[in-house]
Formats: sequence, structure tokens, C-alpha cells
Amino acid sequence: MNSVEKTIQILNCLSEADGSLGVTDISFRVSIPKSTVHRILQTLTKYSLVNKDSETSKYRLGIQLLRYSHSFYSSFDLREYSKDILKRISTDTGLTTFLSIWQDDNGICIDSVSSSHKLGSRNLFVEVGKIMPYHCAAASKILLAYQSPEEISRVINQTELKKYTPRTIIEPKNLIEHFKKIQTSGYAICDEELEEGIRAISAPIKNVNGKIEASITVVGLLGRVPIGSNSFLIQLVVAAGKEISQLIG
Repeated sequence: MNSVEKTIQILNCLSEADGSLGVTDISFRVSIPKSTVHRILQTLTKYSLVNKDSETSKYRLGIQLLRYSHSFYSSFDLREYSKDILKRISTDTGLTTFLSIWQDDNGICIDSVSSSHKLGSRNLFVEVGKIMPYHCAAASKILLAYQSPEEISRVINQTELKKYTPRTIIEPKNLIEHFKKIQTSGYAICDEELEEGIRAISAPIKNVNGKIEASITVVGLLGRVPIGSNSFLIQLVVAAGKEISQLIG
């Protein structure tokens, strides 16, 4: 049994207990040596996945797991609130419409409604779980643009960026300026930056405190996604983002 499996067994043990457990109790229940249990618990405590009672030296599940569960259920609540709007936008525009959240320094698609229009050999359906690169996908760009300047700088400077097309921005300085413009305008555009011939528009979805929770995006062939200053589609996507924001409170 590797260390990850042992960690999962210990967390499962604590989740099934009626109260707090000591190292000896946990060791007996999961059949793992006390020294190993103690070492794993120290690491879990460090990251608030478990909490140690200073008086009894017993352990119980920590606050970080509650944060994880809140994020998990929020994603499903968000899908429930958004599904009718995603369907409506896709039906009205004939474009694939999808929902994304920020996770592990990239946008992740959590729901998608496929276009009803035939696009020849092009398949623009966005699968649930698909990772959207933050430097070139509109869905991720809008999510990162609303993070703190420190977080934006950290994310941009931690890895070498891939140039998907000649239009992909990979220079950190230019990206930072690009994100500032996105936050000012209130929407993001991917104009052949991820795939040639494809364009996307994204708008933020915010909670009652004004913090970004997700993004709504439409994607299609260039000719079907106008991005001029008076683009009805930009206005439609931004309005949809605001509508979902009101629903989630």
C-alpha cells in the first residue's frame, strides 16, 4: 500500500468515527503502523485536512475538507442555476456555450451545450472536464483576469507558455497588460489564439461579494462570432453572466 492509499484510509477512518480518534485507535482500525499514522497525521494537520486537539492529542477532520466540499457543491449548484441559460444562449446563437471554473491554475469546463449548427469537419463541443489554457482560452482568461495582481503574476511566471497559433500571447509582460484590459472591459475574447479559425467570447459570473465564481463562454467559427465594438454577441454573453450572477446570489 502506497502513502496516498494510506492517507486516504486514514481520512476515511476519521470520517466514519463518531468523534475524535487517537493515533493508536487509528492504527488499529486501518492496520497501519503507529509511526506511519503519526507521520501522515502531521502532514495532514499542516494543511488543515485534520485537526489535533491540544488537550487530548486526538484527531478529527479539518476545516480544509469543508472548503473542498463547499467548492464541490458550489460547482453543482452553479450548473443547476445556469443550465437553462446555457441552453437558451446556445439555441439563440447556434453556438456551443459552456461554463468554466478556476482550478489548478486553469479554467475547467463543468457544463456544456453543443451547437445545433453543422460545422463540417469541425467539432466545437467542449467536454466537461476539459482544461482551458489561461493564456489563450477566453474562458480561462476572464477567470484569471479577476484574480489579484500577485496571483496573476504568480500564475503567468511559473511555467513556460505554449504558442498554439501565431496569435497566442506568451510574453508575461504582454499578458499582464492583456488581463488588465479584460478586467476593464468586463469580457474576454479568444481570437484564433487557441485554434485557427475559432473565436470565443467569455464573461464573468460573480457572487454577491463581487468575487468571480465562473465564466460563461460561446465559441464558434470566425464568421459566426462578431467581436466589433457594437457586437450583439458580446452584449448577450455579458448579460448572461450577469443573469447567472443574480441567480447564485
